[in-house]
Amino acid sequence: MSKNTLALCRQAPYGNALAREGLEAVLAAAAMDQAPAVLFFGDGVFQLLQQNPQAIAEKNLRRNIQALPMFGVETLHVCKSSLQTRGIAPDAIAIPGADIELVEDCGSFIRNFDHVLSF
Repeated sequence: MSKNTLALCRQAPYGNALAREGLEAVLAAAAMDQAPAVLFFGDGVFQLLQQNPQAIAEKNLRRNIQALPMFGVETLHVCKSSLQTRGIAPDAIAIPGADIELVEDCGSFIRNFDHVLSF
């Protein structure tokens, strides 16, 4: 019996290493045909916006996110409430090659997984 895994991306893209490490973990798992589902939740939704981190001497995480569909992670789940709370319109988060699926009830969505990795 196969276990299903969710990567819960909760961190803003910069300020600590968790956002980058989470995306790298998803890409590494996907490269080994173990692609987890991904849910952007809370401040993690900021990872999906266009970024300009050069001013703070950081690498752009956008490339990691854009690589997800190439590694088989073709659906990105996004907490609808997190977007609304932060004033982000759903059409502001287009990722080439990825389907964006808004999740209304994140608690129920998360409970569908055997393992949840929180980044």
